[in-house]
Amino acid sequence: MKPKKLKLKNFGPFINETVDFSRLTEAPLFLISGKTGAGKTTIFDAITFALYGEASGEVRKGDMFRSKYAKPEVRTFVELTLTYQGKDYTV
Repeated sequence: MKPKKLKLKNFGPFINETVDFSRLTEAPLFLISGKTGAGKTTIFDAITFALYGEASGEVRKGDMFRSKYAKPEVRTFVELTLTYQGKDYTV
């Protein structure tokens, strides 16, 4: 499985962000790095939530992911586009 694009809407600290992994097509392996609190774990949580409907660890629960900055009428979601065995999928 290779992630291509991750859309985050009112998920954690991200109000409306897209992580475009497809720009990293030349690299067989890449590193997600940054300072403490930059949102690295949130990216992994979002990918895991898109695939399995739950957090990537036992400390956080799914209902904790809604951004505190989100307006009440706007929904929270993640959308992951990935490639698996040569086929593209969106979940």
